[in-house]
Amino acid sequence: VLQEEVETISLSTDKALRQSAKMFKDLISLIQKKSSEVKQQIRSKQTFEQNRVKELQEKIEQEIRDLRRRNTELQQLSLTEDHLHFLKSYSSLSHLSASTNVPTYNNLTLQYFEDVTASVSRTRDKVKALLIGTTKADILLPQGEPKTRDDFLKYSCQITLDPNTAHTLMSLSNSNRKVTLMSRNQSYPSHPDKFLDCQQVLRREGLTGRCYWEVKCNGTVGVAVAYKDIDCGMHFLYFYDVWTLWRPSKSFI
Repeated sequence: VLQEEVETISLSTDKALRQSAKMFKDLISLIQKKSSEVKQQIRSKQTFEQNRVKELQEKIEQEIRDLRRRNTELQQLSLTEDHLHFLKSYSSLSHLSASTNVPTYNNLTLQYFEDVTASVSRTRDKVKALLIGTTKADILLPQGEPKTRDDFLKYSCQITLDPNTAHTLMSLSNSNRKVTLMSRNQSYPSHPDKFLDCQQVLRREGLTGRCYWEVKCNGTVGVAVAYKDIDCGMHFLYFYDVWTLWRPSKSFI
């Protein structure tokens, strides 16, 4: 029986290794594909803008040649003693076409490259956060339910509050990681996700898997887990009693 159990464990291990390797290979392939697509978009934009600048340069060079030719003709015309011929010829030579507008740089082009870089950066951060969370919570072998603070800290995550959801009586500070209940309304732009009736604010990032955080509070504070599509006009939330989940020996929640 023990030998069969060893063989079963060995087979399960090999299967897990194969499947994990395949999934990571698929993930790497997808990232490489996206990287190639973004690179192609950037290069296409570069080619388009370079051709645009080249065409503009050629147009300006043609205008310069036309102006030099016209200047030479005007100089020759100035030497004629036939006044009637001078007036007729000068009228046609002195007419200038509208000059080409030459911008020093293209703000929209620069903004495009900055936006692409920012978008890739956000994607990288999301993937990194997801992989770190997966490494902590999902890939590690089960170790039972956490019992001590050190056990819980393995699942710790930083909380960043979303000002778009904050009630107008709530003031955010410390890079949106601290919230204070105020006596006067705060200046927030209008947003459909904002809480209207209850003094509440949601976390900006979503939660996945097992998560743990600590809250330093002064006074009565309610902490809850909610869906993203929670009704912003609702009057109350069902709050979880964090003390029923874990009662530490020292009060630091």
